[in-house]
Amino acid sequence: ITEKTSNVLNQLESDTGANAQLLTLGSQLSDALEMDDKLQVGFELLSSAQVQTQEAVYELTQYLSQLSTDEQSAQEMEERISELYALGRKHNCAIEELIEVREQLDLKLEEIGGGANSISEMTDQLDLLVKRYQDKAQKLSKDRQLKAIELSQLVTEAMQVLGMPGSEFKIGLNEKLDGVHLNGHEAVEFLVKTNMGQDFKALKKVASGGELSRISLAISVVSSDSEYTPTLIFDEVDVGISGAVAEVVGRKLQELAKHYQIICITHLAQVASFGHQHLRVSKAQQDGGAQTTVEQLEDAQRIDEVARILGGATITDKARVAAAEMIASSQA
Repeated sequence: ITEKTSNVLNQLESDTGANAQLLTLGSQLSDALEMDDKLQVGFELLSSAQVQTQEAVYELTQYLSQLSTDEQSAQEMEERISELYALGRKHNCAIEELIEVREQLDLKLEEIGGGANSISEMTDQLDLLVKRYQDKAQKLSKDRQLKAIELSQLVTEAMQVLGMPGSEFKIGLNEKLDGVHLNGHEAVEFLVKTNMGQDFKALKKVASGGELSRISLAISVVSSDSEYTPTLIFDEVDVGISGAVAEVVGRKLQELAKHYQIICITHLAQVASFGHQHLRVSKAQQDGGAQTTVEQLEDAQRIDEVARILGGATITDKARVAAAEMIASSQA
């Protein structure tokens, strides 16, 4: 429509178009009319055609202008609808609910931006909370400094008993210089040296699996009266130890079991004999895959299992007697 209407308008308004030709013809006929008044009717009809042509140009121009405005309005409306859908997705609501969402947001803004008085009140409250934090954090720092020395000494002593001679444990308190922190002014770090002459290093970086398990046992034994954790799991706590040290580890675990549920994975008979319950974990090939079995051992079964750990696959009567005596002694 726009293309065809524009083409007609161009044809009417061009230098050689209908409007220009009617003007030229009207001028020529006006000259002839002066010589013969019988041309009057023809002249009037030609003049009327010229006027109607000009009116047609005006109407077509107005039509094209309105059409352009309508197209622009339609585009603007589509863009607005797209914006409304985007807002609906942003606020997770239907378009018709956006007005209500806006009213709710206006209320929140009014509550938040309650003027200079509100900001001043919040600033005062923040200052009060920061001061309260500083007071509590300073008290916590003093308590930490005292307890860190005491706990480090106790854990170090326990580590000697648990088969880690020459090792030391220390609690590092690294001060955080600025800001407010969830856990106070210091970052607490466990440090250890596993041999004499070494420097202290972060526990998580230098301790092996067995050492880490024994250090955890030492910490748990020392702090058993001051904290409660329902279950403690010790894996490889017996790595690198045997004999009397293994018996000490077993007895410490048994003492700890008065306060916690202890799950200990062990390959030493001395440690296993101290348990209140004995579970045997075995793995076998079945149907092309591995089948893991957990079995609770009762009296005779437990004696046989401890005897197997002591003497190997072939269980002798002598091994059974030794196992029975070990279990009885551990449970006394």
